[in-house]
Amino acid sequence: MGLRHIERPAAGEPAGALVFFHGYYGIPEDFLAFLDKVDPDRRLHGFLPQGPRPLSEGRASWFDFDAPALEQLAPVSEWLDSLPFPAERMIFGGWSQGTATAYVLALAAGRPCPAGVLALGGSLPEDPPLDLERALPRVAIAHGTEDEAVPVERARRARDLLRRAGADVLYRESAIGHLIDQDMVPDLRAFVATLP
Repeated sequence: MGLRHIERPAAGEPAGALVFFHGYYGIPEDFLAFLDKVDPDRRLHGFLPQGPRPLSEGRASWFDFDAPALEQLAPVSEWLDSLPFPAERMIFGGWSQGTATAYVLALAAGRPCPAGVLALGGSLPEDPPLDLERALPRVAIAHGTEDEAVPVERARRARDLLRRAGADVLYRESAIGHLIDQDMVPDLRAFVATLP
């Protein structure tokens, strides 16, 4: 498919894939080093796609809020389905708007369910309606209590909703703003190491 992306190969035969979605006004290169932090042994083949909605200076976003997210993510959905890994051997991760993207692509009705979701500094969207009646992926949520862009209440709401639906949720928060707390990386690394 025509979606621009970067690949970070596994060290050997890949156990699966880690697909990580950048945030609003992001590019894939922003998170290349982060893949090595959460998967230092390179068990997984890394994919870093670029959002389909161009912004200035070569940066991009995943969707606007004036139309259904899943419809806008159709090119990304098709690209995911073209990857040489089944969903059950994939982890979807994201930062900020990329977290909403990961949630939509992991939980929307009609989409195959990945092994796990890394939800960092983002929120669980209300559109499209999510399919929480099936077996759900494991989810790791990390969020700053001082986040000025995505209030921590949104992460807590996602945690509570997913736990009520039966998902295994690892939840961590710390007193930082709209950043990834590096002190949380060991927990995220342990989460990734147990999947897929």
